[in-house]
Amino acid sequence: MTASDEATTRVDQIAEAALRRFARYGFKRSSMDDIAREAGLAKATLYLHFKGKDDVFRAMLALIGRSVEARCAAVMAARAPFAAKLAALLDAHYGTGYACFGSGEHLVELKSVMLSIAGAEVEAFEAIFARHVTMLIESAEAEGAISLERSGLARADFVATLMRAAAGAKPVTGLSHEIYATRLREIAAVFAAAISP
Repeated sequence: MTASDEATTRVDQIAEAALRRFARYGFKRSSMDDIAREAGLAKATLYLHFKGKDDVFRAMLALIGRSVEARCAAVMAARAPFAAKLAALLDAHYGTGYACFGSGEHLVELKSVMLSIAGAEVEAFEAIFARHVTMLIESAEAEGAISLERSGLARADFVATLMRAAAGAKPVTGLSHEIYATRLREIAAVFAAAISP
C-alpha cells in the first residue's frame, strides 16, 4: 500500500467514524476528540488529515457520495425494466442517504450543517442521481420503453420534479427506512406510469 493509499484509507476510516458519531449525537455534540475515539485514533492523527470538524463532515459526505455513485452505477448496469431501475436508483441515492441519517433525532441539525458548510458536496451528491436518472431516461426513450413527451415536461424538469418528490416523501424524523423505501417505490411507479407509452 502506498502512502497515498494509506492516507485515503485513514481519511475514509475517520469519515466512517464521523458518520456514526454524527448520526448518534449530532454535529454540535461531537468534537474532534469524540471522532478520534470513535475511529480508534489519536486526535493528532485527525489533524494530519483535517483542519477541523467541518472538513471531517465534508469528507463524510464525500464518502457517502462514493457509496451512492457505486450503487447507482450497479443499477445502471443491471438488466431490468424502466420502472424497476427508476425505483432502484431512487433507493440507491435517497435510500442510502436516509439510511445514514433518516430516522435519527439529529436529522434537522445535520441538514442545516450540510447547507451551511457543505453546499458544494450536497450539490455533487444531488448531481449523482440527476446524472444517472437522466441517462436512464435517455436510454429508455431510445429503446421506446418510455415517452417523456407524455409528461409534458422537459427532461431536466422531469428529473427535478422526481427529485423534489423523493425529498418530500421523507418527514423530518421518525420514519423507518423500510417505509421510506416503500414510498420511493411508489414514486417510481407513478413517474414511470406517467411516461409509459
